[in-house]
Amino acid sequence: MKRLAVFVAVTCATALVIAAARAETLDGLKAELAAKKADVAKLERRIRQMEGQAPANGGVPIVAPVTGPTARPLAATPSPDDQELERALERTLVREGALVLPAWRFQLTPQFSYAHWDKIQDPFISNSYSGALSLAVGLPWTSQVSVSVPYVYDQGRDGNPSSSGLADVGFLFSKELLVDNGTVPNLVGSVGWTSPTSRSSAVGPIPYVSGFQAGFTASKRLDPLVVFLTGSYFSAAEVAGIQFNPADVVGGRIGASLAISPATAITAGFNVAYLTDTHSADLVLPNSDRLLSSVDVGFNTLLWNRTMLSITTQFGITGHTPDFRVITALPIRF
Repeated sequence: MKRLAVFVAVTCATALVIAAARAETLDGLKAELAAKKADVAKLERRIRQMEGQAPANGGVPIVAPVTGPTARPLAATPSPDDQELERALERTLVREGALVLPAWRFQLTPQFSYAHWDKIQDPFISNSYSGALSLAVGLPWTSQVSVSVPYVYDQGRDGNPSSSGLADVGFLFSKELLVDNGTVPNLVGSVGWTSPTSRSSAVGPIPYVSGFQAGFTASKRLDPLVVFLTGSYFSAAEVAGIQFNPADVVGGRIGASLAISPATAITAGFNVAYLTDTHSADLVLPNSDRLLSSVDVGFNTLLWNRTMLSITTQFGITGHTPDFRVITALPIRF
């Protein structure tokens, strides 16, 4: 009987211990389940929040960026004109006459050139120095007007006197006639007038060319290369101090500009001019070539957003042209 009582007591105690252990295990499981439910609830709220920010077209949800003390506003997209200002190739084509300035855009260009003449091409002048200031203004209807005022100093050779003074002051009106659309090239026509002086030979390779002028420049873009072709006609005016009417001139230029970077472009060209109905005084040397030709290579780079540096070296081939000429220009837009 005692054994039975002991057995019952031990059994009851064991049952109570097992029940207590089970109760503790169940409470732990309930606590873990509650924690999981809380995590699931947080995830559901996050999903609903992201779905509320999703685009209407069903695209990928956009998460707003975290802002802080270092956050900066996004820069405004530059206008097409501002983008064009940042490209040296387009600036170079404006100098070549293949493009015109945007409407009401101004370009001021100080320029300096040095030319060396040998005794055969010019027995009276050894070196020519010229400075010029030109202003171009973009007009509506894709047109442009420019004015140039050059000053020249000619250094005499072998005792011949030196001279200096204003050269061919003139203006030029340009109009874009065609736009390059893949089939037809870009085409710019121009008309102008230069005042007749006896010092124009220091500014351009053609002696005594002044008066009415007209021409065109066609260009074709083959990125990053632009090929251009220029044709011009000069109806020469009388020059004060001489006893003849200078010959008219038909000229041409073919070349290309290559963009080696957005801020730098190089240009190469071949120039030719033919003097019609020449007189003996048109030619520095009797029976010399009426065909004037030269080649040039130019380097153009943007110094700042609105300022470009242009350096061109020109080499004479035939006719009354200098041995070489170096032209430095600084086009400034505003």
